[in-house]
Amino acid sequence: MKYIVSGGATLSFADGTKFELSPGIHDGSAFSSEVKKHWAFEAYARPLDAADLEKEKSNEDLAASLVLLADENNTLKAQLVEHEKTITDQGNEITTLKAQLETAVAAAADKTADNTGGDVKNAKKQQASN
Repeated sequence: MKYIVSGGATLSFADGTKFELSPGIHDGSAFSSEVKKHWAFEAYARPLDAADLEKEKSNEDLAASLVLLADENNTLKAQLVEHEKTITDQGNEITTLKAQLETAVAAAADKTADNTGGDVKNAKKQQASN
């Protein structure tokens, strides 16, 4: 039979000996009949049946899953921070490129206006000289 010990304790006996109980699941052979008869033993240890063992195993599995999920969550958070930085950098680059495009379009418009205006002046000069 297996026992589940809920908390650590030291059992003291009349002859001066002591027995340490540690939390967890223990095989019944780990406890002598003298230990099992101690008045405080039942306060810390209780026998396990198959359902209790399955529940304990399930709890251990859930605890292990929780650790894995926490690690995965931390990894995903780090990736999210990196992706947000990339998006911010790309947004800044887009803003810079838009400003450069606006400057280039304005310069091209000014050049077109100068060229068009020059042609009109030349045409007027030619008409005046005719």
